[in-house]
Amino acid sequence: ADARRILSGDTIDPRDLRELASQIERTGPSAPARIDLVEAPGIFAPLAPVDYLCRALDMAAGAPTMIGGAGYSKKTMAAQAMGVAVAADRRLWGAWDVRRGRVIHLDYEQGSRLTRERYQRIARGEGVAPRELDGRLARAAFPSLRLDEAGAEDVLSRLCEGVALLIVDSYRAACPSTDENASVARLPLDMLARVSERTGVVPAVVHHARKPSPTAVGGARTSLRGSGALFDALGSCLVLDGSEKGAPSRASHEKARISGQLADDFGLSVEDVEIDGDPRGGLQVRVVDLGDLEDEQADQRLEDMAERVLGHVRSHPGSSGREIRSKVRGGSTDLKGAAVVLPPHLDAEI
Repeated sequence: ADARRILSGDTIDPRDLRELASQIERTGPSAPARIDLVEAPGIFAPLAPVDYLCRALDMAAGAPTMIGGAGYSKKTMAAQAMGVAVAADRRLWGAWDVRRGRVIHLDYEQGSRLTRERYQRIARGEGVAPRELDGRLARAAFPSLRLDEAGAEDVLSRLCEGVALLIVDSYRAACPSTDENASVARLPLDMLARVSERTGVVPAVVHHARKPSPTAVGGARTSLRGSGALFDALGSCLVLDGSEKGAPSRASHEKARISGQLADDFGLSVEDVEIDGDPRGGLQVRVVDLGDLEDEQADQRLEDMAERVLGHVRSHPGSSGREIRSKVRGGSTDLKGAAVVLPPHLDAEI
Protein backbone atom coordinates (compact mmCIF):
# COMPACT_ATOMS: atom_id res chain seq x y z
CA ALA A 1 0.00 0.00 0.00
CA ASP A 2 2.82 2.42 0.83
CA ALA A 3 4.55 1.60 -2.44
CA ARG A 4 1.38 2.30 -4.47
CA ARG A 5 0.85 5.60 -2.64
CA ILE A 6 4.40 6.73 -3.27
CA LEU A 7 4.53 5.73 -6.93
CA SER A 8 1.12 7.23 -7.77
CA GLY A 9 2.20 10.75 -6.76
CA ASP A 10 3.42 13.39 -9.18
CA THR A 11 6.69 13.64 -7.27
CA ILE A 12 8.56 11.15 -5.11
CA ASP A 13 9.80 12.33 -1.73
CA PRO A 14 13.15 10.69 -0.92
CA ARG A 15 12.07 10.45 2.71
CA ASP A 16 9.15 8.22 1.65
CA LEU A 17 11.49 5.96 -0.28
CA ARG A 18 13.83 5.65 2.68
CA GLU A 19 10.94 4.73 4.96
CA LEU A 20 9.64 2.19 2.44
CA ALA A 21 13.10 0.62 2.13
CA SER A 22 13.31 0.45 5.91
CA GLN A 23 9.95 -1.35 6.10
CA ILE A 24 11.00 -3.88 3.47
CA GLU A 25 14.27 -4.51 5.29
CA ARG A 26 12.42 -5.09 8.57
CA THR A 27 9.65 -7.31 7.30
CA GLY A 28 10.93 -8.82 4.05
CA PRO A 29 8.75 -9.53 1.02
CA SER A 30 5.38 -10.98 1.94
CA ALA A 31 3.92 -14.02 0.21
CA PRO A 32 0.22 -14.01 -0.69
CA ALA A 33 -1.88 -15.32 2.18
CA ARG A 34 -3.38 -18.77 1.63
CA ILE A 35 -5.38 -21.37 3.49
CA ASP A 36 -4.96 -25.02 2.54
CA LEU A 37 -8.10 -26.89 3.50
CA VAL A 38 -8.11 -30.62 4.24
CA GLU A 39 -11.48 -32.26 3.58
CA ALA A 40 -13.09 -35.03 5.64
CA PRO A 41 -11.34 -37.99 3.90
CA GLY A 42 -7.99 -36.48 4.88
CA ILE A 43 -9.16 -35.60 8.37
CA PHE A 44 -10.27 -39.15 9.09
CA ALA A 45 -7.42 -40.97 7.36
CA PRO A 46 -5.58 -43.36 9.73
CA LEU A 47 -2.93 -41.65 11.86
CA ALA A 48 0.60 -43.02 12.13
CA PRO A 49 1.90 -43.58 15.68
CA VAL A 50 3.54 -40.53 17.24
CA ASP A 51 7.25 -40.58 16.43
CA TYR A 52 8.48 -39.49 19.84
CA LEU A 53 11.99 -38.17 20.28
CA CYS A 54 11.53 -38.83 24.01
CA ARG A 55 8.22 -40.34 25.08
CA ALA A 56 8.86 -39.78 28.80
CA LEU A 57 8.95 -36.00 28.30
CA ASP A 58 6.31 -35.92 25.53
CA MET A 59 8.83 -34.62 22.99
CA ALA A 60 7.79 -35.01 19.36
CA ALA A 61 7.46 -32.92 16.21
CA GLY A 62 5.07 -30.00 16.55
CA ALA A 63 5.00 -27.27 19.17
CA PRO A 64 8.42 -26.70 20.79
CA THR A 65 9.73 -28.10 24.05
CA MET A 66 10.98 -25.56 26.57
CA ILE A 67 13.63 -26.14 29.25
CA GLY A 68 13.22 -23.28 31.70
CA GLY A 69 15.21 -22.51 34.78
CA ALA A 70 16.78 -19.87 36.98
CA GLY A 71 20.50 -19.36 37.39
CA TYR A 72 22.52 -22.46 38.38
CA SER A 73 19.59 -24.72 37.47
CA LYS A 74 21.75 -26.56 34.88
CA LYS A 75 19.29 -25.97 32.04
CA THR A 76 21.97 -25.52 29.35
CA MET A 77 23.96 -28.53 30.57
CA ALA A 78 20.73 -30.55 30.52
CA ALA A 79 20.07 -29.43 26.93
CA GLN A 80 23.61 -30.29 25.80
CA ALA A 81 23.43 -33.69 27.49
CA MET A 82 20.14 -34.23 25.65
CA GLY A 83 21.94 -33.40 22.40
CA VAL A 84 24.66 -36.00 23.06
CA ALA A 85 22.06 -38.61 24.06
CA VAL A 86 20.11 -38.13 20.81
CA ALA A 87 23.20 -37.94 18.59
CA ALA A 88 24.92 -40.96 20.18
CA ASP A 89 21.86 -43.10 21.04
CA ARG A 90 22.34 -42.96 24.81
CA ARG A 91 19.65 -42.84 27.48
CA LEU A 92 18.61 -39.28 28.25
CA TRP A 93 20.19 -38.24 31.57
CA GLY A 94 20.72 -41.95 32.26
CA ALA A 95 16.97 -42.53 32.60
CA TRP A 96 14.93 -42.52 29.36
CA ASP A 97 15.19 -43.83 25.83
CA VAL A 98 15.44 -41.38 22.95
CA ARG A 99 15.27 -41.69 19.18
CA ARG A 100 18.69 -41.31 17.59
CA GLY A 101 19.20 -38.58 15.03
CA ARG A 102 21.13 -35.50 13.96
CA VAL A 103 21.33 -32.58 16.42
CA ILE A 104 21.92 -28.89 15.73
CA HIS A 105 22.66 -26.47 18.59
CA LEU A 106 22.18 -22.74 18.00
CA ASP A 107 24.14 -21.10 20.82
CA TYR A 108 23.23 -17.44 21.31
CA GLU A 109 24.70 -17.15 24.82
CA GLN A 110 27.71 -19.26 25.80
CA GLY A 111 30.15 -18.85 22.95
CA SER A 112 32.31 -21.37 21.11
CA ARG A 113 34.81 -22.39 23.78
CA LEU A 114 32.41 -23.10 26.63
CA THR A 115 29.92 -24.93 24.42
CA ARG A 116 32.63 -27.09 22.85
CA GLU A 117 34.29 -27.80 26.21
CA ARG A 118 31.00 -28.95 27.73
CA TYR A 119 30.20 -31.19 24.76
CA GLN A 120 33.65 -32.76 25.04
CA ARG A 121 33.26 -33.36 28.78
CA ILE A 122 29.72 -34.75 28.42
CA ALA A 123 30.82 -37.09 25.63
CA ARG A 124 33.75 -38.37 27.72
CA GLY A 125 31.49 -38.77 30.75
CA GLU A 126 29.09 -40.87 28.68
CA GLY A 127 31.87 -42.91 27.06
CA VAL A 128 31.05 -41.51 23.60
CA ALA A 129 33.91 -41.34 21.11
CA PRO A 130 33.95 -38.24 18.84
CA ARG A 131 33.69 -40.45 15.75
CA GLU A 132 30.26 -41.64 16.98
CA LEU A 133 29.03 -38.07 16.56
CA ASP A 134 30.38 -37.47 13.05
CA GLY A 135 27.52 -36.09 10.96
CA ARG A 136 25.19 -36.19 13.98
CA LEU A 137 26.13 -33.16 16.10
CA ALA A 138 26.71 -29.59 14.92
CA ARG A 139 26.64 -26.22 16.63
CA ALA A 140 26.76 -22.53 15.69
CA ALA A 141 28.06 -19.91 18.13
CA PHE A 142 26.30 -16.54 18.07
CA PRO A 143 24.52 -17.10 14.73
CA SER A 144 23.47 -13.91 12.94
CA LEU A 145 19.98 -15.32 12.30
CA ARG A 146 17.39 -14.15 14.82
CA LEU A 147 14.20 -16.09 15.35
CA ASP A 148 12.09 -12.94 15.24
CA GLU A 149 13.41 -11.62 11.92
CA ALA A 150 11.87 -11.95 8.49
CA GLY A 151 12.96 -15.06 6.63
CA ALA A 152 13.91 -17.06 9.73
CA GLU A 153 11.29 -19.72 9.00
CA ASP A 154 12.64 -20.47 5.53
CA VAL A 155 16.26 -20.53 6.73
CA LEU A 156 15.46 -22.91 9.59
CA SER A 157 13.29 -25.12 7.39
CA ARG A 158 16.25 -25.67 5.07
CA LEU A 159 18.68 -26.10 7.97
CA CYS A 160 16.51 -28.67 9.79
CA GLU A 161 15.82 -31.08 6.94
CA GLY A 162 16.82 -34.52 8.26
CA VAL A 163 17.48 -33.14 11.78
CA ALA A 164 15.96 -34.80 14.86
CA LEU A 165 16.64 -32.12 17.51
CA LEU A 166 17.19 -28.37 17.28
CA ILE A 167 18.50 -26.74 20.49
CA VAL A 168 18.03 -22.97 20.81
CA ASP A 169 19.85 -21.36 23.76
CA SER A 170 18.33 -19.07 24.76
CA TYR A 171 14.92 -17.70 23.76
CA ARG A 172 15.70 -14.17 24.99
CA ALA A 173 19.02 -13.97 23.13
CA ALA A 174 17.57 -15.52 19.95
CA CYS A 175 14.63 -13.07 19.88
CA PRO A 176 16.15 -9.67 20.78
CA SER A 177 13.41 -7.63 19.08
CA THR A 178 10.54 -9.42 20.83
CA ASP A 179 8.93 -8.16 24.03
CA GLU A 180 8.76 -11.35 26.07
CA ASN A 181 6.10 -9.80 28.31
CA ALA A 182 3.65 -9.24 25.46
CA SER A 183 1.35 -11.86 23.97
CA VAL A 184 3.25 -11.63 20.66
CA ALA A 185 6.17 -13.28 22.46
CA ARG A 186 4.77 -16.61 21.30
CA LEU A 187 5.27 -15.80 17.61
CA PRO A 188 8.88 -17.12 17.36
CA LEU A 189 7.71 -20.33 19.09
CA ASP A 190 4.80 -20.64 16.65
CA MET A 191 7.30 -20.22 13.83
CA LEU A 192 9.40 -23.07 15.24
CA ALA A 193 6.25 -25.22 15.35
CA ARG A 194 5.71 -24.58 11.62
CA VAL A 195 9.34 -25.49 10.92
CA SER A 196 8.77 -28.68 12.90
CA GLU A 197 5.64 -29.52 10.89
CA ARG A 198 7.60 -29.09 7.65
CA THR A 199 10.76 -30.98 8.63
CA GLY A 200 9.95 -33.27 11.59
CA VAL A 201 12.59 -31.64 13.79
CA VAL A 202 11.87 -31.31 17.53
CA PRO A 203 12.76 -27.78 18.71
CA ALA A 204 14.01 -27.50 22.31
CA VAL A 205 14.27 -23.92 23.56
CA VAL A 206 16.20 -22.94 26.69
CA HIS A 207 14.55 -20.08 28.57
CA HIS A 208 15.30 -18.13 31.73
CA ALA A 209 13.02 -18.26 34.73
CA ARG A 210 12.66 -16.88 38.20
CA LYS A 211 13.05 -19.08 41.25
CA PRO A 212 9.84 -21.18 41.36
CA SER A 213 7.55 -20.55 44.29
CA PRO A 214 5.90 -23.70 45.72
CA THR A 215 2.89 -21.60 46.78
CA ALA A 216 2.42 -19.81 43.45
CA VAL A 217 -0.92 -20.36 41.74
CA GLY A 218 -0.28 -22.41 38.59
CA GLY A 219 2.84 -24.18 39.87
CA ALA A 220 6.40 -23.99 38.58
CA ARG A 221 5.32 -22.91 35.10
CA THR A 222 4.54 -19.43 36.48
CA SER A 223 8.24 -18.95 37.12
CA LEU A 224 8.96 -18.74 33.37
CA ARG A 225 9.89 -15.19 32.47
CA GLY A 226 7.54 -13.31 30.18
CA SER A 227 3.98 -13.60 28.96
CA GLY A 228 1.83 -16.63 29.67
CA ALA A 229 1.50 -16.89 25.88
CA LEU A 230 4.94 -18.51 25.85
CA PHE A 231 3.65 -21.46 27.86
CA ASP A 232 0.53 -21.65 25.67
CA ALA A 233 2.71 -22.09 22.56
CA LEU A 234 4.62 -25.10 23.93
CA GLY A 235 4.13 -28.79 23.39
CA SER A 236 6.22 -29.84 26.39
CA CYS A 237 7.69 -27.80 29.23
CA LEU A 238 10.28 -28.71 31.86
CA VAL A 239 11.10 -26.26 34.66
CA LEU A 240 14.29 -26.65 36.70
CA ASP A 241 14.72 -25.17 40.17
CA GLY A 242 18.38 -24.66 40.92
CA SER A 243 17.86 -22.72 44.12
CA GLU A 244 20.87 -24.26 45.88
CA LYS A 245 24.14 -23.75 44.02
CA GLY A 246 26.00 -27.01 43.47
CA ALA A 247 23.05 -29.15 44.56
CA PRO A 248 20.86 -31.23 42.23
CA SER A 249 18.01 -29.31 40.61
CA ARG A 250 14.38 -30.20 41.08
CA ALA A 251 12.72 -30.79 37.71
CA SER A 252 9.00 -30.32 37.17
CA HIS A 253 7.33 -31.46 33.93
CA GLU A 254 4.62 -28.84 33.48
CA LYS A 255 3.10 -29.60 30.07
CA ALA A 256 2.55 -32.61 27.81
CA ARG A 257 0.31 -31.48 24.98
CA ILE A 258 0.39 -34.70 22.94
CA SER A 259 -0.16 -37.42 25.52
CA GLY A 260 -1.40 -35.40 28.47
CA GLN A 261 0.82 -37.54 30.72
CA LEU A 262 3.24 -35.53 32.81
CA ALA A 263 6.42 -37.10 34.15
CA ASP A 264 6.71 -37.21 37.92
CA ASP A 265 8.97 -34.57 39.46
CA PHE A 266 12.58 -35.69 39.60
CA GLY A 267 16.02 -34.46 40.59
CA LEU A 268 18.71 -33.62 38.03
CA SER A 269 22.34 -33.75 39.10
CA VAL A 270 25.52 -32.71 37.29
CA GLU A 271 28.63 -34.57 38.42
CA ASP A 272 32.27 -34.40 37.37
CA VAL A 273 33.75 -37.69 36.16
CA GLU A 274 37.43 -38.50 36.50
CA ILE A 275 39.03 -39.34 33.16
CA ASP A 276 42.70 -40.39 32.95
CA GLY A 277 43.55 -38.75 36.25
CA ASP A 278 41.72 -35.51 35.47
CA PRO A 279 38.97 -35.10 38.13
CA ARG A 280 37.00 -32.85 35.76
CA GLY A 281 37.71 -34.78 32.59
CA GLY A 282 34.11 -35.81 32.08
CA LEU A 283 30.63 -34.66 32.99
CA GLN A 284 27.43 -36.59 33.62
CA VAL A 285 23.88 -35.27 33.88
CA ARG A 286 21.71 -37.77 35.72
CA VAL A 287 18.16 -38.13 36.94
CA VAL A 288 18.15 -38.74 40.70
CA ASP A 289 15.34 -39.89 42.97
CA LEU A 290 13.52 -36.95 44.49
CA GLY A 291 13.43 -38.63 47.90
CA ASP A 292 17.22 -38.94 47.89
CA LEU A 293 17.47 -35.32 46.73
CA GLU A 294 15.24 -34.08 49.54
CA ASP A 295 17.19 -36.14 52.11
CA GLU A 296 20.45 -34.71 50.80
CA GLN A 297 19.09 -31.16 50.99
CA ALA A 298 17.79 -31.76 54.53
CA ASP A 299 21.19 -33.12 55.59
CA GLN A 300 22.90 -30.09 54.11
CA ARG A 301 20.55 -27.70 55.91
CA LEU A 302 21.20 -29.57 59.16
CA GLU A 303 24.96 -29.39 58.75
CA ASP A 304 24.77 -25.68 57.90
CA MET A 305 22.74 -25.12 61.07
CA ALA A 306 25.22 -27.15 63.12
CA GLU A 307 28.08 -25.01 61.78
CA ARG A 308 26.26 -21.86 62.86
CA VAL A 309 25.55 -23.28 66.34
CA LEU A 310 29.19 -24.27 66.74
CA GLY A 311 30.34 -20.85 65.57
CA HIS A 312 28.18 -19.18 68.22
CA VAL A 313 29.40 -21.55 70.97
CA ARG A 314 33.04 -20.89 70.03
CA SER A 315 32.60 -17.14 70.34
CA HIS A 316 30.21 -17.28 73.33
CA PRO A 317 31.32 -20.15 75.63
CA GLY A 318 28.74 -21.27 78.16
CA SER A 319 25.74 -20.04 76.15
CA SER A 320 22.42 -21.48 77.26
CA GLY A 321 20.09 -23.21 74.88
CA ARG A 322 17.68 -20.29 75.07
CA GLU A 323 20.43 -17.84 74.13
CA ILE A 324 21.55 -20.00 71.21
CA ARG A 325 17.96 -20.17 69.91
CA SER A 326 17.64 -16.39 70.12
CA LYS A 327 21.00 -15.58 68.52
CA VAL A 328 21.45 -18.24 65.85
CA ARG A 329 19.46 -17.80 62.66
CA GLY A 330 16.93 -20.62 62.17
CA GLY A 331 13.88 -22.15 63.80
CA SER A 332 13.94 -23.90 67.15
CA THR A 333 13.13 -27.24 65.49
CA ASP A 334 16.20 -26.93 63.26
CA LEU A 335 18.33 -25.99 66.26
CA LYS A 336 17.10 -28.98 68.22
CA GLY A 337 18.01 -31.26 65.33
CA ALA A 338 21.40 -29.63 64.96
CA ALA A 339 22.15 -30.24 68.62
CA VAL A 340 21.22 -33.92 68.38
CA VAL A 341 22.71 -34.84 64.99
CA LEU A 342 25.95 -32.91 64.84
CA PRO A 343 28.23 -34.29 62.11
CA PRO A 344 31.10 -36.36 63.57
CA HIS A 345 33.82 -33.79 62.91
CA LEU A 346 31.82 -31.07 64.70
CA ASP A 347 30.76 -33.37 67.54
CA ALA A 348 34.40 -34.28 68.13
CA GLU A 349 35.38 -30.61 68.26
CA ILE A 350 32.75 -29.87 70.92
